[in-house]
Amino acid sequence: MSEQSSNLSTNWSSSSIQNGAYSRIELASACTLAFLSPITVATNILLITTIIKDPLNYFKKPTSYFVLGLSIADLLCGLLVEPFFALYFFVRYFTTGDKFQVISHTLFVISSIISTASLNASFVMVLMLSFVQFIAIEYPYKYKIWIRKRFVLSSVMATWLYFTVFSLLPVLGMDQILFFKLNLTLHSTVISVILAVLQILIYRAFKGHLQVHKITRTTSLLFHLHSNTASPQKTSGKRLLQTRSRNYDRNFVLMTFYLAAILLFSAFPHIGVFYVFLYKQYRNQKEEVVLNISLRITDLFLFVKAATDAFIFAWRLPSYRKSIRFLLARKHDPQIETSV
Repeated sequence: MSEQSSNLSTNWSSSSIQNGAYSRIELASACTLAFLSPITVATNILLITTIIKDPLNYFKKPTSYFVLGLSIADLLCGLLVEPFFALYFFVRYFTTGDKFQVISHTLFVISSIISTASLNASFVMVLMLSFVQFIAIEYPYKYKIWIRKRFVLSSVMATWLYFTVFSLLPVLGMDQILFFKLNLTLHSTVISVILAVLQILIYRAFKGHLQVHKITRTTSLLFHLHSNTASPQKTSGKRLLQTRSRNYDRNFVLMTFYLAAILLFSAFPHIGVFYVFLYKQYRNQKEEVVLNISLRITDLFLFVKAATDAFIFAWRLPSYRKSIRFLLARKHDPQIETSV
């Protein structure tokens, strides 16, 4: 979504906008993107390396491919989108030479295509992670049947293939405004709404799971106090807990919830502003300036989201932190690997 508003606002804005408040907002955006880019790249390279090497065998789960797909999307955003956007804004603010503007604009167009694919793919990865966590909590007996490596890997590859082709539609001749409207409606809006509804369902399922867990623990304790022999009811309660513990990771669910929350908080303001931007008729130039500035600010929300995803993993997944420490320690002492 971000590349859409960037492209439209920079093409539609008048010279008075460019020489005034809007140009200063572009400069501030360029500085912010230049700051976010190395953070996004470094954290996601570390996350991808940890998932691939997986020294503690934590990322053997099928859902790790969704995590990997999300991290690759964020990495592309930090490596190829944010720096080229920043360069474009810097050139527009500081130079007037045609040569530099042509080069920066060409890079901007390329990064816009990458941004369309990567941002949309990251939305779908979070959506699929949320869907999988809902299945793990609500239908634990079906989890291993439904959520397999083949399903997850094919979903990730199909997602990237679809959005790569879709992002190339303007290059292939589709009207740009129609392309923006389709992407905003079919992808940004629909995915965000489904994700919001899914978070409510996950919360209800998560709350119900905690109640079952509490009741089962209480029942098991009572039977332990009053009988030394295992009853069918006690055995059934233990089996339920064991099944859920195999398929359900509380930290992973909370991590997915935070990822979705940050995505929604960053996406909904931008979606609302962009709808107004595409469909509203300006009454005066001041309205146009305010709307362009609003777009530039909400753009940054999406880039901040891309920069914070890896921190959410480090914050909510102790096993990820342990894997990082193990990898870093092994670099200093290769003998550690032989002792594990």
